[in-house]
Amino acid sequence: MEKALCKMLDLIDKRLCGNRQEPVGMFLAGGMAVNYYCDTRFTEDVDASFSKRVILPHAEDLVVPYKRETGEDSYLYFDAQYNPSFGLMHDDFQKDAQEWIGIGNEKRCIHLYVLAPVDLAVSKIVRYSEDDHKDIMALANAGLITPESVRCRAEEALKLYAGNTDHIKQVIRGIAREIELAQGE
Repeated sequence: MEKALCKMLDLIDKRLCGNRQEPVGMFLAGGMAVNYYCDTRFTEDVDASFSKRVILPHAEDLVVPYKRETGEDSYLYFDAQYNPSFGLMHDDFQKDAQEWIGIGNEKRCIHLYVLAPVDLAVSKIVRYSEDDHKDIMALANAGLITPESVRCRAEEALKLYAGNTDHIKQVIRGIAREIELAQGE
């Protein structure tokens, strides 16, 4: 899957950068980011945002075929609908993201970063699907997040959130309790 992601980065780089010298950060979220940290979930979509406003022509065509470890044919596609503004996201998520070392950032103007584990967990709180729950618990079980880190980061992010926050506050409390139980705190 990493080779397919490199091919996708090359395609994005060609479409966005041309003769541009200044790097553009691409911030990976979603299942691919969880897979980066925990190797627990397979996903075919690439959820990412950029450090600059971008015009990405024909983003729906960013599809890269590859073979899974099982030998099964698969593909990665760029999710042009992903937008960090629709979920809970801390203002510092770009600053705190970790560069994906070894993926060829030095050869491209597009530099891939992965959301920090706590920001990845926080980004999954608003939707909180079954996959989101599993992803958060995988990060917790790997020791990458704590109940307090998620609670604090989510509450800070919530200050910038527009909309009714009562349900989100309940979800945050529930997630923190579940992480505490899983980590034996």
